[in-house]
Amino acid sequence: MESKGLSALSYLSFYFAPFILPLIIFIVTKDDAVKGHSKKAFISQLIPILLGILYMIYFFTSVLSWDNTMTLSIQDFFISSHFIGFILLVVITFILAIWNLVQAIKVLR
Repeated sequence: MESKGLSALSYLSFYFAPFILPLIIFIVTKDDAVKGHSKKAFISQLIPILLGILYMIYFFTSVLSWDNTMTLSIQDFFISSHFIGFILLVVITFILAIWNLVQAIKVLR
């Protein structure tokens, strides 16, 4: 029962301590099943963070390269790509939040 609880906690930590708690559980536990679940939870919780960092890098580099001499089509491209990138980031994060919740419920069954 303890292994089910720790495995579920790894997934549920998406909502309160993403990627930190699964990493701690992975390091501390000796149970292979819990290690497997905490590794999956860690990776699924790290993905939105890495994508967010990449998005912020793209956002700031494009904003810093913004120039008044840019044509309107290039400006429109930057604006639409920022919007699309942000929407994709939100959608991926939402999907992974649902996935983590489903995995936690599956583990507890």
